[in-house]
Amino acid sequence: MLTPSRAAALAGSLLAISGAAGAAALKLCALYPHLKDSYWISVNQGMAEQAAHYGFELKVMEAGGYTNQETQVGQYRKCQAWGADMVLLGSVSYQLDARIKQGLTQLPTLAVVNEVEPNTVLATVGVSWYEMGQNLGSYINAQIPADSHIDTLLMFGPKGRGGSQFIYQGLMDTLLPDRLNLVDQLYGGNSAAAQRQLLKDYLANNPVPQLIIGGAVSAEVAVNELRATGESGTTQIISTYLTHGVYRALLRGRILMANSDQMRLQGKMAIDAAYRWHRGEPLPTMIGPRIISLTPGHHLNLVDDSLSSPGFMPVYEVTAAPNR
Repeated sequence: MLTPSRAAALAGSLLAISGAAGAAALKLCALYPHLKDSYWISVNQGMAEQAAHYGFELKVMEAGGYTNQETQVGQYRKCQAWGADMVLLGSVSYQLDARIKQGLTQLPTLAVVNEVEPNTVLATVGVSWYEMGQNLGSYINAQIPADSHIDTLLMFGPKGRGGSQFIYQGLMDTLLPDRLNLVDQLYGGNSAAAQRQLLKDYLANNPVPQLIIGGAVSAEVAVNELRATGESGTTQIISTYLTHGVYRALLRGRILMANSDQMRLQGKMAIDAAYRWHRGEPLPTMIGPRIISLTPGHHLNLVDDSLSSPGFMPVYEVTAAPNR
C-alpha cells in the first residue's frame, strides 16, 4: 500500500486518463489542502476514477498545507482562468477568503471533505467532522470504564484547520465524565516531520501519556516513536481518521481504533454531485457516506471505498473523452 513517504515522492507525477462515454464533458477543477498523506490521495483516486467514467475534464491542484491560504486563492483564480464549470474545493480554512467568496457568485463551487461557513458553497460533500468526534467519544465511553481518568494527549494537527476544532467539540460533547484526563493538546503542521518533533519535545519534558488521540499523521508518528523508545506497551493510540499507515497499524494491533469516512468514495461522490448539478438536479446541503469505526479484527475488510489502491500515483489531470 501507498505510505505517506511514498506518496510524497510521487507528488510530482502526472497521469492523464481518457474517460468513458456517458455524459457531456464538464471542466472540473479540484483544489486540495495538500497531498502529504494518503487520505487526500485516496480522495484523489476516487475523483479521477469517476471523472474518467463520465468523460469529464479534471484539473487538480494542491496548496501544500493548511497555512497556505494565498496559494489556494491563486489556484482558485487559475480555475476561473481555465474556464472551469465547477470547483471542488477542499478548503484550507473554515472561513473562506474574501477573494474566493467573491468568485463563488460566478463559479459554482462544492466544498469537499472540509466544511466551510454556511450560505457560501452549493453543497458540501463529506461527513460531519463533529460526528467524527462524537464517534470517537462513543467508542471511548464503551471501552473505558468510568473513573479511569486516563492521561490523554491530543494531537489533532493544525489548530482550527481541517475540521480539528469540530472533532474536538464532538469528542468533548460526547465523552462521559471521568473517562479521560486531558494532559495537553499539541498543534502543528500536518506532516510527519512536524508531528514527530511535537511528540519528541513533549516526551522529553513530560511523562508518557496512557492514551494519544490524534490525526492519522500524528497516530502513525506515535506508533513509531513509542516503539523506538520502548514505550509502545504502555500507551494506546486512537486515530481520528484513516490512512494506509493507520490501517497497517490496526492490522498489527498497534492502534486501538480509527474512524473511516470513506474518503475514496467521497471523491467519487463529489464528481457525481457535479454531474447531478449539471443535469439541473437539486443538491442536498450535505452529501456523504457513513462513518465506520475500525478496530483490530473489526470492519478491517471495509476499506475499498476508503483507501487508494496499492501503487496508485496522484492524478493531476483527467482528459475529457474524445469526440465529446
